Amino acid sequence: MKYRSVFDIIGPVMVGPSSSHTAGAVRIGLFTRYIFGMQPEDVKITLYGSFKETYKGHGTDIALIGGLLGYNTSDKRIRTSMEDAKAAGMEFEFIESGIEHIHPNTAKIEVQAGRHSLDLIGKSIGGGKMVIFELLGFDVNLSGDFPTYFIFYKFNDKNKEELSLKIVELFGDKKVSEKYSSSILEGTNLLVVESLEKLNKESIQKITELGFVNEVKFADKL
Repeated sequence: MKYRSVFDIIGPVMVGPSSSHTAGAVRIGLFTRYIFGMQPEDVKITLYGSFKETYKGHGTDIALIGGLLGYNTSDKRIRTSMEDAKAAGMEFEFIESGIEHIHPNTAKIEVQAGRHSLDLIGKSIGGGKMVIFELLGFDVNLSGDFPTYFIFYKFNDKNKEELSLKIVELFGDKKVSEKYSSSILEGTNLLVVESLEKLNKESIQKITELGFVNEVKFADKL
């Protein structure tokens, strides 16, 4: 991932002790909270590599939970996030995986509230930055630096072409990137669009009204 300014290299204003193990972890948790759209009731977090080895001493655990509560990297409440989560009725557990992952600072987060559930995998890459590289079984590549739309749709070539035209119409020059991903679920695809600005409700409605679109999720920039 390219850094766009010296501030990206230095890292964000944050509650320490580590930009990789704390700030990056907060952003993974916060991104999860944004796209889930509600406070999770049950949380399972699987840690890999150095996240697994040092998560208690480096505050990765409180950082991930803080992000899931909606705290940003500079929020001092991160220090009490475990207690805050319990007080809010959030149940959580950490699993230390012995599996060697592609990146040492990796966490898989599975959240649930009522009948709603979501899972994703992210990695902290230093300087307070992170990348989400798997969402609900789809391959993605997201930094959380832009408002991001997730459009789940029934795949065929005609639907993809119609959806592409609609994205051009609605996003125009505000679109930063778009990526199509397929799933192990036959016929289900995901289009991820990063944008410079958020769409208005009317534009979102135009997407959801397409007969082959199953759902639209949104995660604001971190």
